[in-house]
Amino acid sequence: MSSAVTPFSLKDAPALIERLLPVQKLSAEAFKEQMAVHGKTLTALGSYWKGRKPLILNKACILGCLLPATSSPTRDLEIFEMLMGMDLESLEKRLEEKNSKESRFILGQKSTVGYQAPYRQWVEAACRPEECGEHLNCHIWDRVNAHLGTSATNFPELVEQLGIMRFGHRPRMADTFSGSGQIPFEASRLGCDVYASDLNPVACMLTWGAFNIVGGSSASRATLIADQQELARRVTTEINDLKVEIDGNGWHAKVFLYCVESRCPQTGWMVPLLPSRVISKSERVIAELVPDSKSKRYEIIIRSGVSEQEVKSAEVGTIGRDGKYGEAFLIHQVGHQAFKSKLSTLRGDVKNSKGDIENRLRLWGRQDFRPAANDIMQERLYCVQWTRRKKKSSGYDYEFRSVTREDDERERIVNEFVGEHLAEWQASGWVPDMKIEVGGPPRYQGLDLIRARGWTHWHHLFVPRQLLFAGLVNKYSDARLKFGLTQVLNNNSKLSRWLPDGIGQVKGTLPRQQNLWVRIGSGKSPS
Repeated sequence: MSSAVTPFSLKDAPALIERLLPVQKLSAEAFKEQMAVHGKTLTALGSYWKGRKPLILNKACILGCLLPATSSPTRDLEIFEMLMGMDLESLEKRLEEKNSKESRFILGQKSTVGYQAPYRQWVEAACRPEECGEHLNCHIWDRVNAHLGTSATNFPELVEQLGIMRFGHRPRMADTFSGSGQIPFEASRLGCDVYASDLNPVACMLTWGAFNIVGGSSASRATLIADQQELARRVTTEINDLKVEIDGNGWHAKVFLYCVESRCPQTGWMVPLLPSRVISKSERVIAELVPDSKSKRYEIIIRSGVSEQEVKSAEVGTIGRDGKYGEAFLIHQVGHQAFKSKLSTLRGDVKNSKGDIENRLRLWGRQDFRPAANDIMQERLYCVQWTRRKKKSSGYDYEFRSVTREDDERERIVNEFVGEHLAEWQASGWVPDMKIEVGGPPRYQGLDLIRARGWTHWHHLFVPRQLLFAGLVNKYSDARLKFGLTQVLNNNSKLSRWLPDGIGQVKGTLPRQQNLWVRIGSGKSPS
């Protein structure tokens, strides 16, 4: 039996995307969105995700599947471009929204030359359609409805009406491999019923955030901001009660720099493994290694305002490499004699009968959170960056300092606190207790971590201060507040990197650097 067809049924009508699509204009729009980088709508939730598709392209595909291809392709294209904010009147509104001298200079005030400019030039000078309010589309609905036989005043109404005409119900969009959620997010924003899933739990989290945080109402966003401020207050209060990020003179710790320290097999000296001794290029801050022959180790003195030549010399650290991809080695000098030892030698790497690498590193246990006293690879705090508000002007002062006895005492307090609470935090899910799986991606997983450091559980990738901070954030936050934690963890693990560019900056866990890491303190920055 054939179902009844209404006069405006689109049941058997071909979709617009089957017949036409303004690819060149879409390319210009998609390029502009991609170049926005961190200004894109969803990147605040997670800036890195493979295959992230421009929202403007998703919108075009969804509308292209719903809109019918009629006997008037020219008019079909005009209506489609109106809905996409690509028509001339929409472009004028996008330029007005931009409200920049550059826009007026490029396109003029309705000048003949300006209006003959290429479409890409219009797009470069204007706001993206999604950056404009509903007023961008208020001029289109009479013409859209007349062409489609609808009665819509916004996108959700249009999409629902087109869905009923084509399917008999509001359109349903399912994305079984949703990634970071850009396709279901745009479909939901247009008014579709959406079903999204992914095998990757991080992808599911990002998709949830796209719907509930970015796509949340004004009221829910205001609540979220208030809850974030309360979270920051509670975490800061608990850390301040421990007095482990203040020096008692008005200074707050902003960055803690740690390094691996190991014993040279040739000399018996404990040597900090530093790829570079430069801490800040603009402030000309370096770490000077002062030999202590009695204890056979190096005192690390932080010096500021040194000469350019000293900065240049400090670029050579105690970690070298034979060629770009060669094996890393420890190098240091005692008196006038230089000593060089492969890191594989420090670890005692050997191949077993199966051809797998084994070594002498102790495998950390579930309750370990710092090296044992006799471990081959030790961990050492060697520099602290302090900050405080300027007394006579706005902004902040910064200082890089050597580690003092007081700093060591604060480290002891942190270690004891984490030791007392680690089991509770793990049982509550605030700190992971999962084992590192062998053989899975990304390349940090599995044998890489176990062979290099003896780490066996994921919480081993964090020093006690990092566990303290992350544990407290988890303790006082719900699902909505954990998105900031993902960014913190990326920039606040043992695999994070400190780059000396400018005053110095933290780079995320990717790409890998296994010998140098940082712990971000609560000190405020000028921004």
